[in-house]
Amino acid sequence: MTRIQNSIRKDGTYYFRRIIRLGNDKPFRIRISLRTTDHCRARIMAPTLVVKSEALRMSMMQTMNRDGLTADQRAEIFRRQMLRERDRLEAAHAQLQLADLGDQLPEEALETHLDLSEAVSGDLARNGETGPLLVIRIPPEDPETGEEPPIEILTWEDYIGALAGEDANALAPLHLSDLQIPLSPLNLQMAKRIIHQASVQAIREYRELVANPGAIYLPALMAPPAPYVAPAPAPILSAPRPPAADALINATDGSPSPWRTMTPSEAAAAFIEANPRTGGLDGNARKKGPSWTEKTREQFKLPALLLEQIMEGRPLASVTDIDLGKLNAHFNRLHGPSFRKSPKHRTMTIQEIADQTDALVQAKKIPEEEIGLGIGTTNRHWGFLRQLTDWFARHQAIASLDYSAFIIADDRDPRTLRDTYSIEEGRQLFGLAPWSGSSSISRRFAPGQTIVHDACYFVPLIAWYAGLRREEICGLELADIEQEDDIWHFNIRDNTVRKLKTKTSNRLVPFADELVRLGLPDYVRAMRDAGETLLFPELSAESGKGTLGDAFYKLHWGKIASRLPFIERGQAMHSFRHTLTDELKANMVDQEVRADLVGHKISSETGGRYSKATRLAHLRDAVAKVPVVTEHLEAAPISLLPPAKRRPRRARLRRDIFRN
Repeated sequence: MTRIQNSIRKDGTYYFRRIIRLGNDKPFRIRISLRTTDHCRARIMAPTLVVKSEALRMSMMQTMNRDGLTADQRAEIFRRQMLRERDRLEAAHAQLQLADLGDQLPEEALETHLDLSEAVSGDLARNGETGPLLVIRIPPEDPETGEEPPIEILTWEDYIGALAGEDANALAPLHLSDLQIPLSPLNLQMAKRIIHQASVQAIREYRELVANPGAIYLPALMAPPAPYVAPAPAPILSAPRPPAADALINATDGSPSPWRTMTPSEAAAAFIEANPRTGGLDGNARKKGPSWTEKTREQFKLPALLLEQIMEGRPLASVTDIDLGKLNAHFNRLHGPSFRKSPKHRTMTIQEIADQTDALVQAKKIPEEEIGLGIGTTNRHWGFLRQLTDWFARHQAIASLDYSAFIIADDRDPRTLRDTYSIEEGRQLFGLAPWSGSSSISRRFAPGQTIVHDACYFVPLIAWYAGLRREEICGLELADIEQEDDIWHFNIRDNTVRKLKTKTSNRLVPFADELVRLGLPDYVRAMRDAGETLLFPELSAESGKGTLGDAFYKLHWGKIASRLPFIERGQAMHSFRHTLTDELKANMVDQEVRADLVGHKISSETGGRYSKATRLAHLRDAVAKVPVVTEHLEAAPISLLPPAKRRPRRARLRRDIFRN
C-alpha cells in the first residue's frame, strides 16, 4: 500500500496534516481527520486539502501587510494575559485547598487540572478551535447498586471546573479593544492563539513556583516588614460579637499574628500538624503508640470546613454561639444517607446541599422522616469542633462557646441499632454464585461452574465464622495467618496496611472448621507460594489511598447486597459481628470469652485487669458453636485470581483528551 503525502493513518483512520508558515511567524501544524478508513478515498481527499490549504495560505499572506498583529502588539497581549493567568492560578489553587476532595489531596487535584489545562491550551494554540474537545471519564462503581455506570463523555467545558481558563473568544476582543487594534478575523484569531500560549506558559511557571515558592517572594523578603493590619470580618447582624473578639479582630497594634485571620480549616490543619497523637499531616508524626487514622483526620477536618462555610470566610477567632446555632440548623436540613456521598456534593457548600435537599423533599423524592443527620454523626462533629476551639483558645482568645445545647445524650439501646442476619439469611447469602459456582472470573454473580478463591469468596465467610471487623479481614497479611498446635488462627494486630480500632482489638481468633473445610489454609499456602504478602492483594491500590475494606465494599459488597432482598438499612458487614455474638450468647458462651473473640473491652475488674486472654483451644470451642450455613457448599480445588488481577488497583478515573 503506497504512502499518501500529507497524511497519516492512526487506528485505521486517515488524518490530513500539514505545516503552515505565515511570514516570519513560527510555523504551525494543521491536523484534520479525514473520517475515512478507505485508502483510495484518502488518496483523493488529501491532495485536495493540500491545494485548498495552500490557496488559503497565499490569500492570508497577501493580506499580511494590511492585517495581522505586529511583534510589539503580540508581546503586549501576551504580557497582559500572563498577569491574568498568574492571578487566576493562585486563586484557583487556594480554592482547591478549601474544597473537600474526598480521598484526593489538593496537590493531586491541582496536578490533574494543570495537566489537562496545559494539554488543552497547547492544542488550541497549535490547532485553533477545529472541534469540541472531549474528556472520557470512567466513573467508579456504584456501591449501592453494585453496577458499573456507563462511560461518560464530557466536553472540556463541562469538566474543567475551578481551574478553568478564561474564554479566549471573549478575551481576544477585550485585548484588541484596549490596544485600539481593529477586530479583523485574523487579528482575533492571532489574539486567541496568544491567549492560549500565555496560558501554557503561566501553567509551566506555576509548576515551578509550587516547587520553589520563595522564587516569587524574593522582593518581599528583601523589603522591610510592613505594619500588620488585620482585615475586618463580616459583621454578625443577628447578635452582637463579644467585646474581646472585637478587640482582637480589629486590633491595629502592628503585631503580626497568624491566629487572628486563621480560618477554621486552617486551624484544623494546624491542630493536626501540632499534635503527634493525630499522626500529623502525613500520618507519621508518632512512630510508636496509637495515633489517628487517615479516616479520623478527615472526620476531624470536615466539621471545621462546614463551620467555615457557615461563617462565610470569617476567621475562627470571630466564632460565636450564633454560628454554632446556624450550623446546627443546617445539620437538621440535611439528608444523612446521601450527605457528601457523591463527588458533586463535595464541591458544594453545606448551604447549597441543604437548599437542594429542601427541594427534593418538596418534590417528594426524599422522605421527610429521613431528614437530619444522625445523633452519632452530629455528636462526633460537635466533639471535634469543641476539641478544635478549646485548643485554638490557648493561642488566640475567642468567645466562650457552649456546646451543651448541641451535643445530645444518645440513650438508644446499642443492641437495637443494627440488625443481625438470621441463619436462613446466611444460607441465602452463601447460595449466591460466588460460592455455589460462577459463570467466569469476570462474571462472578452469573451462575456457572467456576469457583474463584479471592476476597469476594473468603471475606464474607470469615465475617460469618470469625466475627472480624471488615477492615480487620480485608487488611490481613499472610504473616497474620498462623498455626499453633495444629490450630489455624488469625493474629489480629497492626500491620503495614492498617491499624486496629482499639487496644483490645489485638487478639487471636481460631479458624472455624468450615473455613478449614472450604480451603482457607490451602488458599494461604497457595498465596505464599505465589510470592504474595497480602491475603487479598487485589483490594490494595497503587496510590496507597483508601482502605482495603472500602475497596471490598465498592467492588463486591454492593453486588452481594443488591441480590439479597432481606438486607435493610443498617445491615452491612458489621452485622456479621452482631450475628456471631448473639449466637454465642444463645449457646451460653461466657461473656469474657465472647469479648476476647470479637475484641471488646471487658468492663469488670476481675474479668479485665486480672484475667489473661482466653486460650486458643477454648476460643476454638467457642467458634465451633457458630451456626453452620455453608454445609451445602462443596470444597473446590484452590483457584487463585490470575497474577494480573492480583496487582494493586489502578485509579478507576482515566482522562484521555482527544479530538473527535
